[in-house]
Amino acid sequence: MDARSVSSRRRFLALGLAGAAATAALAACGAAATPTPAPASASPAAPAPTQAAAAAKPVTGAAPKGPVTTWQGQDYIEEVTGLMKALFLEWGKQNNVEVVYEEKSGAWGDQLKAAVQAGTPPDIHRVFDYEAQYWRGQSQSIDVSDVSGRMRSQEGGYYDYIAANASWQGKWYAVPFAVNAWPMHVRQDLLDAKGLKWPKDWDEFRKVAREIQKPPELYAFGYNVARDADNNNHFLAMLWTFGGQLQTEDGKFAAQPNDKAWLETLKLTKAMFEEDKIIPPGAVTWDAGANNSGYQGGQLWATSNPTSIYTWLIKNNKPDLAKGTRFYPYPKGPAGEFGQVDVWSNMVFKDSKVQDSAKAVLEYFVTPKNYAKYIQDLKGRFLPVYKGLLEDPMWKGNPLYENYTTIAKNGRIMSHAGSPTAPVADIQTTYVIGDMCQDLLVKKQTPEQAYQTFFTRAKSIYDKYPTL
Repeated sequence: MDARSVSSRRRFLALGLAGAAATAALAACGAAATPTPAPASASPAAPAPTQAAAAAKPVTGAAPKGPVTTWQGQDYIEEVTGLMKALFLEWGKQNNVEVVYEEKSGAWGDQLKAAVQAGTPPDIHRVFDYEAQYWRGQSQSIDVSDVSGRMRSQEGGYYDYIAANASWQGKWYAVPFAVNAWPMHVRQDLLDAKGLKWPKDWDEFRKVAREIQKPPELYAFGYNVARDADNNNHFLAMLWTFGGQLQTEDGKFAAQPNDKAWLETLKLTKAMFEEDKIIPPGAVTWDAGANNSGYQGGQLWATSNPTSIYTWLIKNNKPDLAKGTRFYPYPKGPAGEFGQVDVWSNMVFKDSKVQDSAKAVLEYFVTPKNYAKYIQDLKGRFLPVYKGLLEDPMWKGNPLYENYTTIAKNGRIMSHAGSPTAPVADIQTTYVIGDMCQDLLVKKQTPEQAYQTFFTRAKSIYDKYPTL
């Protein structure tokens, strides 16, 4: 998860690297008001929008009306919402329309759900990854193809996974604005000190990790194996390298009985935790900020996370640690090497009384000339949704971004190979994968035993949702 405030080194070590960020500030991806999954339609992956949708009339010509209200989850990196707010208000000033920009903190999901049920939601709401399909499945978001359908042809267009995330059956239900990549943050300085290079595969990773670490002061791999949201990201990214996936392209459950890829991923997880001891023992009880705090405190060699970890180092005056950091993909497995991303978007609720103005605000925000400056000012916090913007000089010639930009090109969302569906959201928010890791590492079950429980439970979740 995105960076949280770092706890003291002493407290972190005292807890055995377990839950050190319990009092942390809100994470960026966690700041969204994630709804509890309900029986939304589980449907095939979204095809590309129709040409008719892409050629729709611009909404910026609509007569402005207001006020336009947006609710945005408070982000740990304040510029994420601060720079967005500036552009929203700039549109309002130019069009003489009041824009009410509210940043929400704490557990505000219930407030959002209550407002939706009462028919009084904000006009615009920022959605994290699968939430775009959640609200579409609840028939709460409007068709914004007249914005996204046209924007997808700008600056080289969108990546395919963005369409899978924010569109459905030729229509767009959210306006994408960020590719939130999950590179491996790595202490390159520690590799250089020993004359080592980033491992090419998992076998080499284990060897290098054992050589790098000096527990308990320094553990090699910040792999969240707890009952937590980050566990979904970490486990699935490893699973892909063995050829496994959670979902098929048409939205069906991809795992099979005695699935080799899943079992090999569990075997590797168990070996790294119990044999190599390169994963901190407290990782079985981590929250989503613990790996962030561990890396920021100099107690981890490598961990997978959005680049808010790095941004935190810059903002909080840790130049040496920032300078020593490089981004890498997960090591290669038998199936190859893949990047992991999630997509952030803004949606317009159907009960908005100012839908045209709300869409106009979003179009102004993602118009390339405005949006490019947003991405530049964030200094790499997000990758752009437009392929062409990766040609910007800020990404070129900087060794930090060499592998980072590759992730945008070969990235996969967690629901790969299909669009986020109700069963995917159910599995992720009820920590079914995390429970499997708990069975494996806490209850000391075999990979086969832990997987069988997972498979039965996950399959039953897919079976209970209707399909189109």
